[in-house]
Amino acid sequence: MTGPLDSFTNLVLSKVICFVDFITGIVRLENGSMQLQKVNRQGKIFKRVVLLVGIFGFSIFNFAVLADESKTGPQPGLKPLDERGAMQISDQDRCPVCAMQVSKHKKFACAVQLMNGDTFYFCGSGCMIRSWIHPEIFLGAAKEKLKRSVVQDYFSGEQVPGQSVYWVAGSDVIGPMGPALVPLKDEQDLDAFKKRHGAKAVFRLSEMTDEKWQQVTGKKAAP
Repeated sequence: MTGPLDSFTNLVLSKVICFVDFITGIVRLENGSMQLQKVNRQGKIFKRVVLLVGIFGFSIFNFAVLADESKTGPQPGLKPLDERGAMQISDQDRCPVCAMQVSKHKKFACAVQLMNGDTFYFCGSGCMIRSWIHPEIFLGAAKEKLKRSVVQDYFSGEQVPGQSVYWVAGSDVIGPMGPALVPLKDEQDLDAFKKRHGAKAVFRLSEMTDEKWQQVTGKKAAP
């Protein structure tokens, strides 16, 4: 069974073959009218034809790949959350926001699960929160399709709902994408963290909007 890219590639190859036939016909006509030309002249013509075909074929192939990627959109993780709601990160999983390999950043990794069970894994909380604000951009899903988020408590590593934790911005903790937004599961941990690492802002995920994001990070949530 062939996929969309296979079909598109076959179409591209057929177009390239037609293009080669067309150019070959031109070369034959030119050679026919210049039979007395030197061999090196024919060699130059052939090199130009090869170059044109190469450029044409490469451009069309790139277009095919881009067209296929635009159809598929963001890809969920290889495995969903398990029956306990814990993350199951695979080496193939890429952050849908920055494309980093999530398994290389397990200390900061987090997830968003959709209503249909699809689970997206992120390199860090910043990418996750941006997707929570704008799932239609980063996940290809409407906001009402979001089911839950899963994050890791900074101190214990326990996997907990992102909606239940305190989020700290402006500490000295650095994540995969720079200054981290740190999840802490209770007020006791929050107080201890602020004493050790500092904090410029504390918020809940339910409070996060475009305006709040820009306030705590100095950047826009949407590209």
